Amino acid sequence: MRSALLVVMTSGGLSLALLPLLALAGCGGEEPPPQPPPPPPVATVAPPPADTTPPPPPKPTLAELIPQTLSGMHDAFNAHDAKKLASFCAEACVVAGYGQPDSHGRDEVAKGLQELFDTFGDARSAPLRAWSKGDVVISEIAWAGTMTGDFMGMKATNKPVGQLRARVLKFDEDGLVKEMHEYADDAGLMAQMQGKKGAPAIPLLPTNSPELHVAKSTPDEDKLADWAKAEDVTFDKDDPKAALATMAEDGDYWINFSGAPAMKGKKENEKGLVGWFKAFPDQKWTITDAWGIDGFAIVQHTMSGTQEGPLGPLAASSKPVSGWHFLDIYQPTADGKVQHGWGYANLVELTQQTGALKPPGEKPAAKVAPMAKKK
Repeated sequence: MRSALLVVMTSGGLSLALLPLLALAGCGGEEPPPQPPPPPPVATVAPPPADTTPPPPPKPTLAELIPQTLSGMHDAFNAHDAKKLASFCAEACVVAGYGQPDSHGRDEVAKGLQELFDTFGDARSAPLRAWSKGDVVISEIAWAGTMTGDFMGMKATNKPVGQLRARVLKFDEDGLVKEMHEYADDAGLMAQMQGKKGAPAIPLLPTNSPELHVAKSTPDEDKLADWAKAEDVTFDKDDPKAALATMAEDGDYWINFSGAPAMKGKKENEKGLVGWFKAFPDQKWTITDAWGIDGFAIVQHTMSGTQEGPLGPLAASSKPVSGWHFLDIYQPTADGKVQHGWGYANLVELTQQTGALKPPGEKPAAKVAPMAKKK
């Protein structure tokens, strides 16, 4: 190799023909390393098609759902559709009809409603007033009909009947009734069914739109709720004069089980309060709920005490009464006096505890002839 290079160089320069040989000589005569294979082509994935499904509509608010529920309940009652009416209650609802057993769940609610429709075959109802605050509605309704069916052993009398009723309804997030507290004069209803003299008048069903009040959630409404609670503190004192001082001079108060018009003015209110405190001189009140709504103060509470004096036609029983449920609706004056008051309770709840009222159809105990005296 060295001799060949010398020959070429001496011949007048480096021949280009020897360059490949020189390259091989410098590498020891080995083959060049193989080139790595090219990377595989990257697969392209087509993007998914755009989702053109419109988003679901927003869930209705309670303010939208509750009126639909109330309207549906009203229509179902007047159609005598017990199952439909019960469908507006939550699955685990509780309906408390004070003076009656509670109903738990839709099936029990529907059963109770069907019994009502079977007894009063032409019953119809109409709303009167309603107060709404958040998930709570307090409502007054009137209903009327005829006793066309038997009831608790009492044969149908075909007598006209009817009641004014107050209800406190609490709703779940779906706008269904989860709790209902009902206040009605069932003693008066029994008197109507039996055609007794002095039974309450049958209410007329209005055809106009009900009176509606919606809470504004203002500090003044909170003060109204506190004012209603203070009324109970006054009644705990066994002082009819202190209770009378909470009434406006021309204030009026009506209670559903009295069968009489509202007491109006100082003289009538004083007479009613004196009689009330004689009946229950040791009364104590316990508040369960209080609301201030659009100028009204509304309170759910219970009264416990001993019936030491007569209450209307009911003679003194000297028996204790525990947890008698009341709903009171007040419309106070600007200076905190009762201008108008409406009270609801079930007299049956009282007389069940004192033993003064027997269920309809119950026969009096048989009289036992006295034993003849031995001669």
